[in-house]
Amino acid sequence: MTQRAIDVDVSLDLHVNPDELEKRTRAMIVQGLRQASEHVLTMTQPKVPWQVGDLERSGSTAVDESALEGVISFDQPYAVAQHEQLDWAHPVKGEAKYLETTLYEEAQVAREIIAKAVRKALGG
Repeated sequence: MTQRAIDVDVSLDLHVNPDELEKRTRAMIVQGLRQASEHVLTMTQPKVPWQVGDLERSGSTAVDESALEGVISFDQPYAVAQHEQLDWAHPVKGEAKYLETTLYEEAQVAREIIAKAVRKALGG
């Protein structure tokens, strides 16, 4: 059997602007961090110690865009004590380590939210 050479003229012209790609990707990472932080905050709400609701209502999120870090905080003066005191009773609802345990439980979901945003930035 004889082989015949096939003459094909193929040209592939790709233009990639790395600066634009980085800018778009960072913007989507920031968006993903916001969404992931909000998700974790929402999932934390049932675990926040509750007496009159001030601690629960004080929960907020922020994103440090330059460091690409998400932050979840509760700004009541007693928030840290409520979080850290393992022996305090919470008769209405809530538990110690309310934010920490939720973050561990929701870490994979948070990663998936951020990854989805990055895929979107890359056109996937």
